[in-house]
Amino acid sequence: MNLSKILGKCKTNFDTENFRERLILGLALNSKEAMKNYIFAAIQGSKINGEKFIPEIIDLQSLVIIIHYNSKIKIDFKKYNLITIIKTKDVRRLFSEISSIFYPNKIKEKIAVTGTNGKTSVVDYTKQLWNLKKVNNGSLGTLGVFNKEKKISDLELTTPDTVQLNQILNKLSNSHCKKMILEASSIGLDQHRLYPLKFDKIALTNITNDHLDYHGSLNKYKFSKSLLFSDYTKKTTIAVINTDTEYYKFFYTLCLKHKLKILDFGKKALFLKINSIKRIQDFFEVKISLKKKKSIIIFNCLSVYEIYNRICCLILVFGEKLSFKDFGFLKIIKNPPGRLENIYNKKDIKVFVDYAHTPDALKNVLSVLREICKGSLVLVFGCGGERDKTKRPLMTKEALSFSDKIIMTNDNPRNEDPNKIMDDMVIGLKSDALKKIKKISDRDKAIKYSIKILKKNDILLIAGKGHENYQIINNNKNKFSDKETALKILGT
Repeated sequence: MNLSKILGKCKTNFDTENFRERLILGLALNSKEAMKNYIFAAIQGSKINGEKFIPEIIDLQSLVIIIHYNSKIKIDFKKYNLITIIKTKDVRRLFSEISSIFYPNKIKEKIAVTGTNGKTSVVDYTKQLWNLKKVNNGSLGTLGVFNKEKKISDLELTTPDTVQLNQILNKLSNSHCKKMILEASSIGLDQHRLYPLKFDKIALTNITNDHLDYHGSLNKYKFSKSLLFSDYTKKTTIAVINTDTEYYKFFYTLCLKHKLKILDFGKKALFLKINSIKRIQDFFEVKISLKKKKSIIIFNCLSVYEIYNRICCLILVFGEKLSFKDFGFLKIIKNPPGRLENIYNKKDIKVFVDYAHTPDALKNVLSVLREICKGSLVLVFGCGGERDKTKRPLMTKEALSFSDKIIMTNDNPRNEDPNKIMDDMVIGLKSDALKKIKKISDRDKAIKYSIKILKKNDILLIAGKGHENYQIINNNKNKFSDKETALKILGT
């Protein structure tokens, strides 16, 4: 596609210097991926300014470079006469728009799910329902990229960068994908990775503390989530909202402001009202009101939050046409890997693996297991390095509230000192609390120890990594799976 054609379709304001028409062959956010006749976006991040890499790629000669209006970069156009500079107020936004133009898609229905916890489950449940209905669909998120039941690739980020995102949508579209659903992370929304997509349906699962290292405050985190409702919707967009989350009124008001159709669910909902939830052994009896009709639905799951996630996915799939007979699909769908996954249930002990890595998620999972545990509840967990440090002691607080024994270990320490991370996790704790905690930094050894101490009727939860099959230590991504490690030790 010619540069003039791409820029002619852009709505974001920009100016050009030394414009030279050319056939654009690709897009790059990373200077190492830039090639001749590419467009390179020099993004000023919180840690690295992409402009510092311009001298390394300028010898490619024929190149288009996007920089900020305030940039002090000066190009000698006599020497580099085939370099075109584009200046704009928002490099990310313009580049995202260019990415969507360069990699177009014709997917008819697009859905985005945001929230602190539950995004992955809702996306996976929706994918499963579409597959049962024989719909050619795509899904993107923490578990990777899928076209129908086939996994196409893994993703480094929950919401991929704009180039990768639009490449994926383009590929799905070329495979005749009719519907797609993705996880919209707060950071992805803040960085305009989804721009200028307009979604047909959007969903909010819940809002609790997370990513405060990036956003700085809960209000800013909440605002980033709210961008999905203000910037990525159209007149016909349907908003699916959990009324029982703390900031429901904020998002409900936002939907009204933007005149979005609301299909809510929960105890205070107008569309799908949950009248009561009653646990009966390993399932729940839920009384629901829908379209002035009432029914009792059986949910074969362990937790209340699974009920909410499954209801959310039903509304996303069926919309206003949802009926009680559609709840029959819930008997077939399964939990995503690493989400309250019962990997062992023999010899009167149970072992679960879960992705819980926020205080609220850990609280939810532990409270569920506490209810069904007849012996001791043993927990193996840690906190990720180079991530929100404020949640470390909060995670431990929740662990102490529900667990009988805690083995503190490495999660993905990255380039942080693992011992310093664990020190942060126990800061301010008194001696009585510390007695419940044993530190074993090696995750493999921590899991071995936790299994060794299990007794009859005990439950073990290995939390934090869930489906992940790697562990990041320094800059190395080492092969490691909680599930495989535990099952190997258990001899299965």
